[in-house]
Amino acid sequence: MCRSIAAITLATLLASQGVCHAVVVASLETNVAPAGTAGDPYNPTFTAGGPSTTDLLEGLLPTVAIGNLTQENSLGASALTNGTVATAYGSGDANSAHIAYATGGPGEEVTYALGGIYDLDSIVIFGGWNDAGRDAQSYDLYVSSDGAQNFSLLTNYNNGNGEEQGVVTTPVSHRVEFTEDSLPNLATGVTHVKVDFLDVENGYTGYTEIDVFGSLVNVPGDADGDGDVDLDDFFVISNHFFTTPSAIGLDGDVEPDNIVDEKDFRLWKSVASASVLAEFAALGVPEPSTLALIGVSMGLLAGRRRG
Repeated sequence: MCRSIAAITLATLLASQGVCHAVVVASLETNVAPAGTAGDPYNPTFTAGGPSTTDLLEGLLPTVAIGNLTQENSLGASALTNGTVATAYGSGDANSAHIAYATGGPGEEVTYALGGIYDLDSIVIFGGWNDAGRDAQSYDLYVSSDGAQNFSLLTNYNNGNGEEQGVVTTPVSHRVEFTEDSLPNLATGVTHVKVDFLDVENGYTGYTEIDVFGSLVNVPGDADGDGDVDLDDFFVISNHFFTTPSAIGLDGDVEPDNIVDEKDFRLWKSVASASVLAEFAALGVPEPSTLALIGVSMGLLAGRRRG
Protein backbone atom coordinates (compact mmCIF):
# COMPACT_ATOMS: atom_id res chain seq x y z
CA MET A 1 0.00 0.00 0.00
CA CYS A 2 1.37 3.40 -0.93
CA ARG A 3 -0.01 6.77 0.16
CA SER A 4 1.21 10.18 -0.89
CA ILE A 5 0.96 13.55 0.84
CA ALA A 6 2.16 16.15 -1.63
CA ALA A 7 3.56 19.66 -1.41
CA ILE A 8 3.91 20.56 2.25
CA THR A 9 5.21 24.10 1.77
CA LEU A 10 7.75 25.52 4.19
CA ALA A 11 8.64 29.18 3.74
CA THR A 12 12.27 29.84 4.57
CA LEU A 13 12.85 33.27 3.07
CA LEU A 14 16.58 33.38 3.60
CA ALA A 15 19.65 34.61 1.79
CA SER A 16 22.73 34.42 4.01
CA GLN A 17 26.32 33.21 4.07
CA GLY A 18 26.41 33.56 0.28
CA VAL A 19 23.76 30.87 -0.20
CA CYS A 20 20.56 31.95 -1.93
CA HIS A 21 17.31 30.11 -1.30
CA ALA A 22 13.68 31.15 -0.85
CA VAL A 23 10.51 29.05 -0.51
CA VAL A 24 11.34 25.40 0.10
CA VAL A 25 8.67 22.84 -0.75
CA ALA A 26 8.74 19.46 1.03
CA SER A 27 6.83 16.64 -0.66
CA LEU A 28 6.15 13.52 1.40
CA GLU A 29 5.31 10.08 0.05
CA THR A 30 4.74 7.08 2.33
CA ASN A 31 4.97 3.36 1.60
CA VAL A 32 3.46 0.83 4.03
CA ALA A 33 4.36 -2.77 3.27
CA PRO A 34 1.74 -5.53 3.25
CA ALA A 35 1.85 -8.19 5.95
CA GLY A 36 4.91 -10.42 5.79
CA THR A 37 7.27 -12.68 7.69
CA ALA A 38 10.18 -11.49 9.83
CA GLY A 39 13.39 -11.49 7.84
CA ASP A 40 11.77 -11.44 4.42
CA PRO A 41 13.22 -8.74 2.14
CA TYR A 42 11.14 -5.72 1.22
CA ASN A 43 12.07 -2.96 -1.22
CA PRO A 44 9.68 0.01 -0.94
CA THR A 45 8.75 1.84 -4.13
CA PHE A 46 7.63 5.43 -4.63
CA THR A 47 5.78 7.02 -7.53
CA ALA A 48 8.08 10.05 -7.34
CA GLY A 49 11.16 7.85 -7.75
CA GLY A 50 13.51 5.66 -5.79
CA PRO A 51 17.01 6.27 -4.43
CA SER A 52 19.73 7.48 -6.77
CA THR A 53 23.07 5.86 -7.51
CA THR A 54 24.37 8.92 -9.37
CA ASP A 55 23.66 11.83 -7.02
CA LEU A 56 26.36 14.05 -5.51
CA LEU A 57 26.64 12.02 -2.29
CA GLU A 58 26.70 8.54 -3.80
CA GLY A 59 29.25 6.40 -1.96
CA LEU A 60 30.49 9.25 0.23
CA LEU A 61 30.92 9.10 3.97
CA PRO A 62 30.23 12.25 5.99
CA THR A 63 33.18 14.50 6.72
CA VAL A 64 31.59 15.01 10.13
CA ALA A 65 29.38 12.47 11.89
CA ILE A 66 28.25 13.21 15.44
CA GLY A 67 26.41 10.73 17.63
CA ASN A 68 25.54 7.05 17.50
CA LEU A 69 24.07 6.30 14.08
CA THR A 70 24.08 2.53 14.61
CA GLN A 71 21.34 1.97 17.19
CA GLU A 72 19.73 -1.50 17.24
CA ASN A 73 22.37 -3.03 14.97
CA SER A 74 21.70 -0.59 12.13
CA LEU A 75 24.38 -0.04 9.49
CA GLY A 76 25.08 3.60 10.26
CA ALA A 77 26.38 6.41 8.04
CA SER A 78 27.25 4.22 5.05
CA ALA A 79 23.55 3.33 4.69
CA LEU A 80 22.78 6.94 3.81
CA THR A 81 24.70 7.04 0.52
CA ASN A 82 24.68 3.48 -0.81
CA GLY A 83 21.89 4.00 -3.33
CA THR A 84 19.35 1.61 -1.85
CA VAL A 85 16.41 1.71 0.55
CA ALA A 86 15.77 -2.04 0.53
CA THR A 87 14.94 -3.40 3.97
CA ALA A 88 13.38 -6.50 5.54
CA TYR A 89 10.39 -7.32 7.70
CA GLY A 90 11.18 -6.87 11.37
CA SER A 91 10.58 -9.07 14.37
CA GLY A 92 9.45 -6.37 16.76
CA ASP A 93 12.59 -6.21 18.90
CA ALA A 94 16.10 -4.77 18.82
CA ASN A 95 17.40 -7.87 17.04
CA SER A 96 15.39 -7.11 13.89
CA ALA A 97 17.20 -6.81 10.58
CA HIS A 98 18.01 -3.08 10.79
CA ILE A 99 21.01 -3.24 8.46
CA ALA A 100 19.26 -0.98 5.93
CA TYR A 101 19.21 1.99 8.31
CA ALA A 102 21.20 4.69 9.99
CA THR A 103 19.59 6.04 13.14
CA GLY A 104 19.29 9.74 13.88
CA GLY A 105 18.16 11.55 16.98
CA PRO A 106 18.74 14.76 18.96
CA GLY A 107 22.35 15.90 19.09
CA GLU A 108 23.31 13.76 16.09
CA GLU A 109 24.26 15.06 12.67
CA VAL A 110 26.04 14.29 9.41
CA THR A 111 27.90 16.75 7.18
CA TYR A 112 28.91 16.06 3.58
CA ALA A 113 31.51 17.81 1.43
CA LEU A 114 30.29 18.05 -2.16
CA GLY A 115 33.82 18.28 -3.56
CA GLY A 116 33.14 21.56 -5.33
CA ILE A 117 30.71 24.45 -5.51
CA TYR A 118 27.23 23.40 -6.61
CA ASP A 119 23.86 24.92 -7.36
CA LEU A 120 21.40 22.46 -5.83
CA ASP A 121 18.22 21.36 -7.57
CA SER A 122 16.77 19.09 -4.89
CA ILE A 123 17.47 17.01 -1.81
CA VAL A 124 15.66 13.72 -1.18
CA ILE A 125 15.72 11.95 2.18
CA PHE A 126 14.41 8.42 2.59
CA GLY A 127 13.71 6.86 5.95
CA GLY A 128 11.46 4.63 7.99
CA TRP A 129 11.60 1.59 10.21
CA ASN A 130 10.69 -2.05 9.81
CA ASP A 131 9.04 -2.77 13.13
CA ALA A 132 7.14 0.40 14.00
CA GLY A 133 7.66 3.38 16.22
CA ARG A 134 10.76 4.94 14.62
CA ASP A 135 9.69 5.86 11.09
CA ALA A 136 8.97 9.60 11.45
CA GLN A 137 11.42 12.15 10.05
CA SER A 138 12.57 15.30 11.84
CA TYR A 139 15.68 17.35 11.16
CA ASP A 140 17.15 20.70 10.23
CA LEU A 141 18.77 20.95 6.79
CA TYR A 142 21.75 23.29 6.52
CA VAL A 143 23.97 24.37 3.62
CA SER A 144 27.37 26.06 3.54
CA SER A 145 29.02 28.11 0.82
CA ASP A 146 32.41 28.61 2.48
CA GLY A 147 33.82 25.14 3.03
CA ALA A 148 31.79 24.37 6.18
CA GLN A 149 33.04 27.37 8.13
CA ASN A 150 29.48 28.69 8.39
CA PHE A 151 26.08 27.12 7.73
CA SER A 152 22.69 28.64 7.00
CA LEU A 153 19.38 26.91 7.65
CA LEU A 154 17.77 25.70 4.43
CA THR A 155 14.65 24.30 6.07
CA ASN A 156 13.27 22.42 9.06
CA TYR A 157 11.23 19.27 8.57
CA ASN A 158 8.99 17.23 10.86
CA ASN A 159 6.31 14.82 9.66
CA GLY A 160 4.78 14.38 13.09
CA ASN A 161 4.29 10.91 14.52
CA GLY A 162 5.00 9.10 11.29
CA GLU A 163 2.72 6.32 10.11
CA GLU A 164 0.71 4.65 12.86
CA GLN A 165 0.20 0.95 12.29
CA GLY A 166 -1.14 -2.05 14.14
CA VAL A 167 1.38 -4.64 12.94
CA VAL A 168 4.79 -3.90 14.46
CA THR A 169 6.69 -6.00 11.91
CA THR A 170 5.43 -4.13 8.85
CA PRO A 171 8.08 -1.85 7.26
CA VAL A 172 7.06 1.77 6.87
CA SER A 173 9.11 3.97 4.53
CA HIS A 174 8.97 7.68 3.75
CA ARG A 175 10.37 9.70 0.87
CA VAL A 176 10.70 13.45 1.43
CA GLU A 177 11.83 15.63 -1.47
CA PHE A 178 12.89 19.24 -1.00
CA THR A 179 12.62 21.57 -3.99
CA GLU A 180 12.40 25.30 -4.63
CA ASP A 181 8.98 26.81 -5.24
CA SER A 182 9.94 29.85 -7.30
CA LEU A 183 13.69 30.15 -7.88
CA PRO A 184 15.66 28.09 -10.42
CA ASN A 185 17.62 26.34 -7.65
CA LEU A 186 16.98 25.03 -4.17
CA ALA A 187 20.24 26.68 -3.05
CA THR A 188 23.20 28.19 -4.87
CA GLY A 189 26.94 28.21 -4.28
CA VAL A 190 26.87 25.22 -1.92
CA THR A 191 30.01 23.38 -0.79
CA HIS A 192 28.60 21.35 2.13
CA VAL A 193 25.25 19.93 3.24
CA LYS A 194 24.44 19.13 6.87
CA VAL A 195 21.54 17.18 8.34
CA ASP A 196 20.96 17.90 12.03
CA PHE A 197 18.65 15.17 13.34
CA LEU A 198 15.95 16.05 15.88
CA ASP A 199 13.86 14.08 18.37
CA VAL A 200 10.51 13.10 16.88
CA GLU A 201 9.69 9.50 17.81
CA ASN A 202 11.08 7.26 20.59
CA GLY A 203 14.43 9.01 20.81
CA TYR A 204 15.69 8.24 17.32
CA THR A 205 14.36 7.20 13.93
CA GLY A 206 15.60 5.33 10.89
CA TYR A 207 17.04 6.83 7.71
CA THR A 208 18.00 4.90 4.59
CA GLU A 209 19.27 7.39 2.00
CA ILE A 210 20.20 11.04 1.48
CA ASP A 211 20.35 12.11 -2.17
CA VAL A 212 21.58 15.54 -3.24
CA PHE A 213 21.19 16.74 -6.83
CA GLY A 214 22.79 19.77 -8.46
CA SER A 215 25.22 21.14 -11.02
CA LEU A 216 28.82 22.18 -10.60
CA VAL A 217 29.38 25.92 -10.71
CA ASN A 218 32.01 27.12 -13.15
CA VAL A 219 34.49 28.89 -10.87
CA PRO A 220 36.87 31.26 -12.71
CA GLY A 221 40.43 29.95 -12.55
CA ASP A 222 39.37 26.50 -11.32
CA ALA A 223 41.32 24.37 -13.80
CA ASP A 224 40.77 21.01 -12.09
CA GLY A 225 37.03 21.49 -11.52
CA ASP A 226 36.97 20.90 -7.77
CA GLY A 227 35.24 24.18 -6.97
CA ASP A 228 38.19 26.15 -5.60
CA VAL A 229 41.24 27.97 -6.89
CA ASP A 230 44.54 26.69 -5.54
CA LEU A 231 48.00 25.47 -6.54
CA ASP A 232 46.53 22.37 -8.14
CA ASP A 233 44.96 24.62 -10.76
CA PHE A 234 48.29 26.30 -11.45
CA PHE A 235 49.90 22.91 -12.07
CA VAL A 236 47.15 21.96 -14.53
CA ILE A 237 47.75 25.17 -16.45
CA SER A 238 51.55 24.90 -16.40
CA ASN A 239 51.51 21.21 -17.39
CA HIS A 240 49.46 22.04 -20.50
CA PHE A 241 51.03 25.39 -21.30
CA PHE A 242 51.17 26.17 -25.04
CA THR A 243 49.04 23.14 -25.90
CA THR A 244 45.60 22.65 -27.37
CA PRO A 245 43.23 21.24 -24.73
CA SER A 246 41.26 18.05 -25.30
CA ALA A 247 38.19 20.31 -25.41
CA ILE A 248 37.62 24.03 -25.05
CA GLY A 249 37.67 24.93 -21.37
CA LEU A 250 39.55 21.81 -20.25
CA ASP A 251 43.19 21.01 -19.41
CA GLY A 252 43.92 24.46 -18.02
CA ASP A 253 42.04 26.44 -20.66
CA VAL A 254 40.27 28.47 -17.98
CA GLU A 255 39.99 31.43 -20.36
CA PRO A 256 38.22 29.30 -22.97
CA ASP A 257 39.83 29.89 -26.37
CA ASN A 258 41.16 26.41 -27.22
CA ILE A 259 44.74 27.20 -26.23
CA VAL A 260 46.43 27.06 -22.82
CA ASP A 261 48.58 30.14 -22.62
CA GLU A 262 49.45 33.24 -20.62
CA LYS A 263 45.82 34.43 -20.56
CA ASP A 264 44.86 31.35 -18.56
CA PHE A 265 47.67 31.90 -16.08
CA ARG A 266 46.74 35.57 -15.70
CA LEU A 267 43.14 34.64 -14.93
CA TRP A 268 44.26 32.08 -12.34
CA LYS A 269 46.60 34.60 -10.73
CA SER A 270 43.93 37.33 -10.65
CA VAL A 271 41.43 35.20 -8.70
CA ALA A 272 43.78 33.18 -6.47
CA SER A 273 43.74 34.16 -2.81
CA ALA A 274 46.67 35.83 -1.10
CA SER A 275 47.53 32.61 0.73
CA VAL A 276 47.58 30.62 -2.52
CA LEU A 277 49.76 33.24 -4.19
CA ALA A 278 52.12 33.06 -1.20
CA GLU A 279 52.35 29.29 -1.69
CA PHE A 280 53.05 29.86 -5.36
CA ALA A 281 55.81 32.36 -4.58
CA ALA A 282 57.35 29.90 -2.13
CA LEU A 283 57.73 27.35 -4.93
CA GLY A 284 60.32 29.57 -6.55
CA VAL A 285 59.34 28.54 -10.07
CA PRO A 286 59.13 31.00 -12.97
CA GLU A 287 55.71 32.07 -14.11
CA PRO A 288 54.51 30.27 -17.26
CA SER A 289 54.65 33.55 -19.19
CA THR A 290 58.34 33.91 -18.30
CA LEU A 291 59.03 30.34 -19.36
CA ALA A 292 57.23 30.97 -22.62
CA LEU A 293 59.35 34.04 -23.36
CA ILE A 294 62.51 32.08 -22.55
CA GLY A 295 61.37 29.35 -24.92
CA VAL A 296 60.70 31.85 -27.71
CA SER A 297 64.07 33.53 -27.15
CA MET A 298 65.89 30.19 -27.24
CA GLY A 299 64.11 29.31 -30.46
CA LEU A 300 65.07 32.60 -32.10
CA LEU A 301 68.65 32.21 -30.93
CA ALA A 302 68.88 28.68 -32.32
CA GLY A 303 67.44 29.85 -35.64
CA ARG A 304 69.93 32.69 -35.85
CA ARG A 305 72.84 30.33 -35.20
CA ARG A 306 71.65 27.99 -37.93
CA GLY A 307 71.49 30.93 -40.30
